[in-house]
Amino acid sequence: MSAHDDLARILAERELDVSDLLRQAEKDARADVAETLRRLFADDLLRRAGERLGGNPLVALAGVAHGLRPLVLDLAPGDLENEARLERLVRAHNELLLGALEEGAVVPFRFGTTFPDRKALEDWLELHRTALATELERLRDTAEWSVEPVGRVPDVGAADYLGARLATTVKPGLRERLAAVSEEAAGDAYLVAKARLDEFDAVVGELGAEGYELRVTGPWPPYSFARLP
Repeated sequence: MSAHDDLARILAERELDVSDLLRQAEKDARADVAETLRRLFADDLLRRAGERLGGNPLVALAGVAHGLRPLVLDLAPGDLENEARLERLVRAHNELLLGALEEGAVVPFRFGTTFPDRKALEDWLELHRTALATELERLRDTAEWSVEPVGRVPDVGAADYLGARLATTVKPGLRERLAAVSEEAAGDAYLVAKARLDEFDAVVGELGAEGYELRVTGPWPPYSFARLP
């Protein structure tokens, strides 16, 4: 092996090592941020919900489904004593909404939307019946999709890797192309009609074929697009 070949091998190995370290650092940073946000959200929600609960049971409204059917969870004081119980409640909240989405339109509400009892909830629903019916009709046959640009691994040397990776994280025109086949767009979230899902999938496929890594999740209830009364 020539000195040139040996040098090329060493540089290649070092570039691989640097790339691996950078990828691991990005992964660790995302995990740290997610854990911090989760903990802050949980702590704040426990505090606020606990203040509302005050030792009394409450009715939590997860959403309103087809036919103005309320999706509810009954909260007891002990339900909010620790994060494990809170996590189960959040999961149940989400499952109620996903189940309703499979059956038809749904207007999702933020977790922690509570009423002192069923009568108070029924009165509120009656007061906002027209607005909720209009919103259900607007969201009929739609769902929310998240398309997050992660970037691509650039074919550059180690010294230029980080700058090149950051430059490819947000692709110019990506959101515009996805918004063009959506009903509405908000950041990385897109409200997509069932009738246009094939178009949306085709654009996602085109972007992926261009070499950009996308994190796609859905269908979700239209969390980012519901207009609540």
